Amino acid sequence: MNKRMIFWGVLLALIFTVSQCTTEWTGVPVVVVTDTDYTSDPASVPYTEIHDEFAEHYSGADLSIELRDEMISSMQEQALELGENAGTLYFCIKATYTDWDERPMRIPCYAEKCIYEDNEIWAIAFNRANSFDEESLEHFDLFFVTLTTREIVYQTGCF
Repeated sequence: MNKRMIFWGVLLALIFTVSQCTTEWTGVPVVVVTDTDYTSDPASVPYTEIHDEFAEHYSGADLSIELRDEMISSMQEQALELGENAGTLYFCIKATYTDWDERPMRIPCYAEKCIYEDNEIWAIAFNRANSFDEESLEHFDLFFVTLTTREIVYQTGCF
């Protein structure tokens, strides 16, 4: 009887520990490198899972230059780990902002180095608010920015 209670106690503790590990929010954006060509279907960039997580955890009130910079720094670190040029990613993200020095209405959540219309690009997805009063960052923007010229060659979002 005593061994059974210990067994069930250990099992319950293990289940609780594992469940806590799988649901913990890290707040880290995603960076990947692929050879995917999005020319025929640019809206198929797979950013929705991380976008939804960011939407749950951030609100319009959270938006700040500091938060944006924190996300970009994390993305640059990931790019370096993948053997990519972190400065190129930084300038591609920066190219999507009309006024870099203003409090941003969006933060990057996903970047994928890939192909679009025979160009190497960074596909960059953002969580966006339409006002700083919004309770969630459920809106999205998606930009394709060329690595060489930092030109935006595709843009979509919800409005």
